[in-house]
Amino acid sequence: MHLKNRLSFVFFVSLVLMLFMGICVSYPHISEAAGEIAVVKVDIANIRTGPGTDNNVLTQVGLAERLTVLGKSGDWYQVKISNGSTGWVAGWLVALESAGTANEPDISGKTAVVNGNAVNIRSGPGTGNGVVTQVNQGDILSVLEQSGDWYRVKLPGGSTGWVAGWLVSIKSAATTPEPSRSAETSGSGKTAVVTGNAVNIRNGPGTGNGVIAQVNQGNTLSVLEQSSDWYRVKLSDGSTGWVAGWLVSLRSASAEQASPPVNQDTGAKTPADGSGKVDNQSAKALSLNVSDSGGKTSATLKASAPFTYTSFFMSNPDRLVVDLQGVAPGDLPLNIKVDSKSVSQVRVGYFQKNPDVTRLVFELKSGAQYQVSLSTDQKTLTVEMYIPNVSGSYRGKIITIDPGHGGSDPGAMGASGTKEKEVNLDIAKRVARILEANGAKVVMARSGDTDVDLYERTGKANNARSDVFVSIHMNANNDKSIGGTSTYIYSGAGSSKDAARIQESNNLARYVQAELVKTLGLRDIGIKSANFAVLRTANMPAILAEVAFISNSAEEKLMRTDSFRSKVAEAIARGIGLYFAAKRTA
Repeated sequence: MHLKNRLSFVFFVSLVLMLFMGICVSYPHISEAAGEIAVVKVDIANIRTGPGTDNNVLTQVGLAERLTVLGKSGDWYQVKISNGSTGWVAGWLVALESAGTANEPDISGKTAVVNGNAVNIRSGPGTGNGVVTQVNQGDILSVLEQSGDWYRVKLPGGSTGWVAGWLVSIKSAATTPEPSRSAETSGSGKTAVVTGNAVNIRNGPGTGNGVIAQVNQGNTLSVLEQSSDWYRVKLSDGSTGWVAGWLVSLRSASAEQASPPVNQDTGAKTPADGSGKVDNQSAKALSLNVSDSGGKTSATLKASAPFTYTSFFMSNPDRLVVDLQGVAPGDLPLNIKVDSKSVSQVRVGYFQKNPDVTRLVFELKSGAQYQVSLSTDQKTLTVEMYIPNVSGSYRGKIITIDPGHGGSDPGAMGASGTKEKEVNLDIAKRVARILEANGAKVVMARSGDTDVDLYERTGKANNARSDVFVSIHMNANNDKSIGGTSTYIYSGAGSSKDAARIQESNNLARYVQAELVKTLGLRDIGIKSANFAVLRTANMPAILAEVAFISNSAEEKLMRTDSFRSKVAEAIARGIGLYFAAKRTA
């Protein structure tokens, strides 16, 4: 081809490509994300009329629901919902499954499993490079190359970026088979009886995986399979998750509790003796009485036959959910108005049929604690709810407060010039004053605008034999619309070594997160797990509070006010006090 003609042809092709790209920019619904699946990873996610929290809510979807992605705008995905209509869901509430790139070759044959939440993907190997996007805990990324402690990985949309090696676990793709599902159909013949309180159920075998629910002491769960010290169990709603073996007692399922054969024609259960008489295994709820005395609210449910239960806690708003397995609700009222110090009301629902499951939902007031127990004959369930008396709970406690960043490390910066390190330190000093006024001894990881090594911070706490370690931070994201409050605990390594400390850290995080959300009224992002150095190296229960987003103009504006900083300090101090009070009560 003649050189001049060739140049004309190249110019024409370039022009066409530019026009096409311009069209894609103008219409955000034309996106490389189309055709992928968004899997909901929170309890409830809003579907909105447009990409942004200022748009109206169309409907809500629940945990693990799968939505077809039609397009993308910023950190928002346009999705198709079950009734055929479309809406928009926030990208931080879903995990994107990329069907289009799943079979593309992996250059290194390795995958990076993300350990932390909201982990930065950068344009190059090193923190000096810009952040191009973020990935979440549990995401699996193909590794393309390595440079020092950094890995270049392939992202769901097909683009690439660099992730810090200390924030991921590198595994061989060829030797990472999917967990066996054979036990789900054949049954393991075992049950796991929960021995701890507020035990986490995770989406994979290991503390690095996300928490999907919580169960309480005495709950009995069917075991489906085992992976090292972890068991995959079936929850009351039919979903499955993983529980740490050191937090349950494993038992053989008795022959008396086995389900009778099912008639394949009618679906009816028939006795093994072939008599044709159906033995109805379901109990019937006979009564539900709620009383309030001495600052404790007690709910007692009696049933006509033995039953088991599972329970879990949900926040925003605070609710205790108890599922009675093998129980029909009978004539129980749908609502019981309580309005005590710890409970506003109790709701009753027929959650599932065949087998029967009756669900009790206790709407708790902020700071309320609970204990669930089943009588020895398994016919009476008792739930006790109360708000711990914080008075005196701080006295004699040693508490390390860590204002994040400092000195040459300013942390994140707001558009108006707000420095995270300054906000962190100011709030930390306010927390310290509140704690000391209530009888606690406070150790400050840093008291001024100085450089303090991460290990030195926890070193101070460990040397002082602190009871708890609380690190205070402000969050940031490239998407300026993102806001909210979250609290982090150590993700752990899947061993029993840190199990007790992680469980206590989770308890502390629950109180602090609940108080922050209640006081500030910001979006409740929840409790997250990460491999942060200050959480990993502390010998005591440790949390890291990401109070609000300095990258969000509205939240940055709040951070600059005296009122906001005082509210944050009071909420953190109150959460710590509630944690100690609950331990004292127990």
